[in-house]
Amino acid sequence: MSSCHGLILAGGLSTRMGTDKAQLRRNQQTMLEYTESLLKSLGLDILVSGGDKGIPDVIPQSGPLGGIYTVIKKNPVDALLIVPVDMPLLTSSLLQQLISEGEASETAVCFQNCYLPLYLPVNERLSEYLGQVLTEGAGLPRSIKRMLTAVNAIQLPVTEPDALVNTNTPDEWRSIKPLIETDNAE
Repeated sequence: MSSCHGLILAGGLSTRMGTDKAQLRRNQQTMLEYTESLLKSLGLDILVSGGDKGIPDVIPQSGPLGGIYTVIKKNPVDALLIVPVDMPLLTSSLLQQLISEGEASETAVCFQNCYLPLYLPVNERLSEYLGQVLTEGAGLPRSIKRMLTAVNAIQLPVTEPDALVNTNTPDEWRSIKPLIETDNAE
């Protein structure tokens, strides 16, 4: 059985949102707490990249790939279930699909045209790719999409498209709020 860990990407600058997305309130929880609860429900140990509670990047301001690279370098893991902190409608059932398919195929798995969340086996091919892309002066694009192409990822059909919506701006957050607010009537 593999040692899959949950990795929450919470290190972005949140420039479009104007505030730390990890601290946005989803009912009685911050988005970081909500995302942690999803991963805990799957029995995963949790790592956080960036943010106040997270592991600082070994290569500052290197985006999601830098967070993944840092976690791999500092923690012995066989695989990561990588989840961004800004998906307030994400469900544990979708995440379980990624884990199940990833463990069965022993390859990276995401949803069609949605590169996060992502199941990512940690192997030599991935480590070499990240080292190459993050080398200073390499000039290679630092994108999840390109990484997934390099590791021959599988893309699953999207069964719950609304659950994969992320919120990057105050307007996007406001549009999601009615979908996540619980009935507080006494």
